[in-house]
Amino acid sequence: MGKGTAKRIISHAVIVLVAYLLQAAFFSGLKVGGAAPLILPLVAVGIGLFDGGLWGGIWGVVCGLLCDVSLTDSGTLFTVFLAIAGFFTGFLSEFVLARGFPSFLTVSAVTLVLSALLQMAGPFFYHGAPFSALWKPALIQTVYSALFILPVYYPVHRATRSTRRVRI
Repeated sequence: MGKGTAKRIISHAVIVLVAYLLQAAFFSGLKVGGAAPLILPLVAVGIGLFDGGLWGGIWGVVCGLLCDVSLTDSGTLFTVFLAIAGFFTGFLSEFVLARGFPSFLTVSAVTLVLSALLQMAGPFFYHGAPFSALWKPALIQTVYSALFILPVYYPVHRATRSTRRVRI
């Protein structure tokens, strides 16, 4: 393992840890309409977008595990979903997406909407909860989480920029 790889792992680990602490310890107590923001999905897609599919998938698993730990009723939903989201964001950044804020904003918004829909699926299909009771907290969580797109963008972009290899 080279010096650049070690630096990359450490910088990503610090960002993921800070995002986890903010999500689990701080923002879980600042609920709006019964919903708390999700910050770790933003980190997973950011790492995928700026560092590629492999790193996006690896850190997507880490972010997903931490998200599942902080949300006790999600099972392994986020572990699987964020691994896929991180990987495919990285894959698309190699061929389709530009590595900048507009792409990060778009992918983050889509990821937050899909996260809310996936969280709604369990209560809707398995517990018979009415859709009318699920959509409002999902919408609040999505909008509340979207407020953190810009604050998450800068540290993730900076960390990945400093560790990204130049490709010729």
